[in-house]
Amino acid sequence: MTDKEVVKTMTSSGTTGQEVSKIYLDRVTSANQQKTMVKIVSDFIGPSRMPMIIVDCPSVVKNRAMFSARGAGILGFSVFGSKKIYALNDKMELDMEGIRLFLEEHKGERIFLFGFTYMVWQYFYKELVRLKAGGVTFDLSNAVLVHGGGWKKLVSEAVSPEEFQGRLKDVCGLARVHDYYGMVEQTGCIYMQCECGHLHASIFSDVVTRRSRDFSICKTGEKGIIQVVSMLPESYPGHSLLTEDEGVILGEDDCPCGRKGKYFKVFGRIKNAEIRGCSDTYAAGQKLAGVKGGRTVHMPWQEQAIEEVPGRYRNEAVLDKMVYLVGNRDIVKQMPFLPVKEIFEPQIIDFCDALSKELLGNRAAKSFPDVVTFGFWLRRTALTQLKQRFGNGRQGSGALAEGIKLGRGVAFHIAPSNVPVNFAYSLAVGLLTGNANVVRVPSKEFLQVKLICDAINKVLERFEGIRPYITLARYGRDREVNNVLSGICDIRVIWGGDATIAEIRKSGLGAGCTEVAFADRYSLAVIDAAAYLDEFHKEKIAQDFYNDTYLSDQNACTSPRAVIWIGEGKEIDKAKEVFWDNLYRLVREKYGIQPVQCVDKLSIGCISAASCHGNVLRITRMPDNLVMRVHVDNLTDSLMDYRGNSGYFYESEITDVLELKNICNNVRCQTIGLLGDKELLNPLILSGVKGIDRVVPIGRTMDFDFLWDGYNLAERFTRTVVTATKQG
Repeated sequence: MTDKEVVKTMTSSGTTGQEVSKIYLDRVTSANQQKTMVKIVSDFIGPSRMPMIIVDCPSVVKNRAMFSARGAGILGFSVFGSKKIYALNDKMELDMEGIRLFLEEHKGERIFLFGFTYMVWQYFYKELVRLKAGGVTFDLSNAVLVHGGGWKKLVSEAVSPEEFQGRLKDVCGLARVHDYYGMVEQTGCIYMQCECGHLHASIFSDVVTRRSRDFSICKTGEKGIIQVVSMLPESYPGHSLLTEDEGVILGEDDCPCGRKGKYFKVFGRIKNAEIRGCSDTYAAGQKLAGVKGGRTVHMPWQEQAIEEVPGRYRNEAVLDKMVYLVGNRDIVKQMPFLPVKEIFEPQIIDFCDALSKELLGNRAAKSFPDVVTFGFWLRRTALTQLKQRFGNGRQGSGALAEGIKLGRGVAFHIAPSNVPVNFAYSLAVGLLTGNANVVRVPSKEFLQVKLICDAINKVLERFEGIRPYITLARYGRDREVNNVLSGICDIRVIWGGDATIAEIRKSGLGAGCTEVAFADRYSLAVIDAAAYLDEFHKEKIAQDFYNDTYLSDQNACTSPRAVIWIGEGKEIDKAKEVFWDNLYRLVREKYGIQPVQCVDKLSIGCISAASCHGNVLRITRMPDNLVMRVHVDNLTDSLMDYRGNSGYFYESEITDVLELKNICNNVRCQTIGLLGDKELLNPLILSGVKGIDRVVPIGRTMDFDFLWDGYNLAERFTRTVVTATKQG
């Protein structure tokens, strides 16, 4: 279809953090959708046009050439209205006088109401309840309401369909209510709810449910992922859609309402798998309002005025928006006035060693390998080794070889929202390098976060001198908080990815402040087939690879996204068979995959196949959707634009390590997990590639170190005081 043939462009509502769909309609498709919807809906509310109240605001449909799912719904159902009024103004306020006059004008007539479920509830029903309490009522007993869209905007307030209808009847007499199920990608082919509360497929569409494990079709009465099929789209590929909703086919041709065809029930969105990884969801969601420019203000907790960087807020109450797990608001206020410490200060090492003992001695913590690993990382022996590598070097009489490394001051850390223990490593680096630390912990309430924070609070009872240097808090997407913490910090540490970095950088820093930002990265696994076949403990290799990938749902920047085999054809074939079989058995035993993860893997496989032009992709999906292998002929960095997770691996074979040059010649390439001789990759590294920061054995890609993402954290988190003596 050419651009000239496009008459309408529609956008989906989108799931938080995801890009919306764009649907381009030509005249034929648009007309077919309109005619079909009229036929479907007329069977439920009748063919006659009625006075119509649209429970929305008029600005939604101002642009008739491009509009959202809300706009598409309003325009589609408007054909059933003889005369129309919007119940809300553009400030989302109920137009009480307009509705009163409209109902008086059409007294005795049947009224048609249309709106989206969450808007009917939030802006219509709740306002009617408030008005009724004040003695103002509207009689809608002769009206019929059609609503759709579900509760995704107000999940916490969701009520059952029965309660939804009951409350509307109580407040305004509205008794006839029909829900519908549909999506902008298949406009026209909606599924209307009958008088028995069942959703019906029409002769223009079909609905099936599929099992998440293998996408086979469910039996009647079996819960599964909903797939919808429509014959209408001609200008875009929207005929068959695997949704993100779960439902059940209740029957076919035997609904008590008398209508033929399949009827079903929707349970709601697939329960979100909390995808863990450095590329967190912080930057997703609503666009926050801008802030005013710089000005000189008096901070409430300081005695002197300071020059404010752009975005600084004077309101001390901003700090009350934070939920404190360790520390409190007063500790944050005093942090700018604390003395910095020397790198690897003995008392800090004592504290970390005590925390290590507390964590490793906690029976509950032993259930979480990431907490145990962090506990081992904090041991005195491990920290002593770090001190020898990165600490202040001393010579003979105590003079310093390279100056004195001291903390920079206040470190503000933004940890990934969905990685349980990353915040703790960031805190530990901040402490060991002599800084006071404010850490935004993951938004999800992981048990690991609670275990570590409880342990820190307990150990701080014996280290009161360190208490002022630690604050761990949780808060939402709030630029005011970011502005205040960015304004008082001397170093800002952003774990997240490109989108998160861009969002956090909207909060300005002081002129002398520095920043360490961990951008989007990807990692690979390289396996020498001969070396693998010579290994005796192949089950351990499977366990090591599992730890590198599945423990973080393959979303850590260190998790290999591609497995590259080096060797000859027959030995590679044999090695692959043994390796993947061992891994599959382990994953089947240990890994609990959620339906949304299965859908995501299928989606990224289809997207990559359609997008990677000139590259041949062959997908091998092992049973239960636990391991998906995508064989590629050409290893290029563009493959990493289509990274999957939860067991989605690109796979290729090479005979020379220099064949990896294309995929590694990108600064986003971070870690290579290697099974084979440690010298194997030297020709590649010395070839001048821009990527590769680490080469480590498989099983150790997630081992944290002060050398990370190409940064020397001991240098970035400290300043060095150089002392010089007078030369004779």
